[in-house]
Amino acid sequence: MTAVQAFQPDDENEYRRAELRASLDRFVRENYSRVLKFLLRQCFDRHLAEDALHEALIVTMNKWESVSQHEKPLYWVRRTAWHKLLTLHDRQKWDDTVPLEFIPAELAEPTSSQEAEMTLQHVLSQLPLQQRAVLALMVEGETDEQIAMQLGLAVTTVRTYKSEVRKKYRSLSRTDDEGGPA
Repeated sequence: MTAVQAFQPDDENEYRRAELRASLDRFVRENYSRVLKFLLRQCFDRHLAEDALHEALIVTMNKWESVSQHEKPLYWVRRTAWHKLLTLHDRQKWDDTVPLEFIPAELAEPTSSQEAEMTLQHVLSQLPLQQRAVLALMVEGETDEQIAMQLGLAVTTVRTYKSEVRKKYRSLSRTDDEGGPA
């Protein structure tokens, strides 16, 4: 065996590790803001959402070789980040209400993307955590099956949560005689 043959496996392993690092870097650049936006719709606290995302990315980095083989690595990372956020929530009991200046006087059809985002945040702040996650993914255009896969829920549970979210939105959008929520 020659010296070149003896070093070849190490070179191949180093090449494979460099490929994996490059693919992880590319994945993070392409998806960091998407996952962060999803988490921000859960807790409205940027620092807490970033902490959860960074913890999830550490796990992802350590498991990237297998995660990158998933059909949808984004789903795996989003699910891991969501579970990290739930863990932080249990530890810290974050304030999950939208600041009063962001709450519209009454829910109406939004006229701009900023109004739509504020309305969405208001509705989200009124929901339990799992329903928030379902609505946040629904807004991103995910199907019931995709939402179920990402959150580790049954498809029927996702449909039930979506129905409950719609009911909550309708109840928030109705106003009583004084102009407040019904």
